[in-house]
Amino acid sequence: MSDTVPLLESDRLERVREWLRDHEWSRVTADELARAAGLSRMTLYRRGIDKDAVLSQLRAHLEDEHRAAVLPALVSGAEAAERLRLALDALCAVNERYLHLLEALGRAGEFVFHEEGEGPVMTRVSFTDGLRRILEDGASEGTLLVGDSDELATLLFNATAWTYRHMRTGHRWSPQRVREELVALLVRGVTR
Repeated sequence: MSDTVPLLESDRLERVREWLRDHEWSRVTADELARAAGLSRMTLYRRGIDKDAVLSQLRAHLEDEHRAAVLPALVSGAEAAERLRLALDALCAVNERYLHLLEALGRAGEFVFHEEGEGPVMTRVSFTDGLRRILEDGASEGTLLVGDSDELATLLFNATAWTYRHMRTGHRWSPQRVREELVALLVRGVTR
């Protein structure tokens, strides 16, 4: 028996992601998921693909996009405060691309972003590692106020993601306005 997780092809996963713009994840049935992917429910079943497998695949895709978005800030020669601004701005751009999907996931989004465990947990390292590295660089160069870099990376990631999505969907601010105001606020909050 193979340990490989069954996957949807990338074009089918993209169809599901787009379809979820208008559907709440908790109410999605296997039949609807199959139709969104352009397959029959029986084909999904034969391939061993269920909602959890699709959610895991969406998470992996989102992790990859976050890493790619933050990379230019990580390799920049700028001071840490500017690199942090670039990274948070990139996170806003990823949140914009996934805005409707993340809203549709609702509580299932916790599986996407949170580490497993009882009690207080952090955001998965795959989402916060780039921010943590920039924060540690800023602490070393004396330009950023950093206590626990893992905790601060989790706080900054969540302050960016949740506030960005709320201001876009709840307050209907433009992407540019939210990005500029939010990133400036967060960077000022940790700059010496």
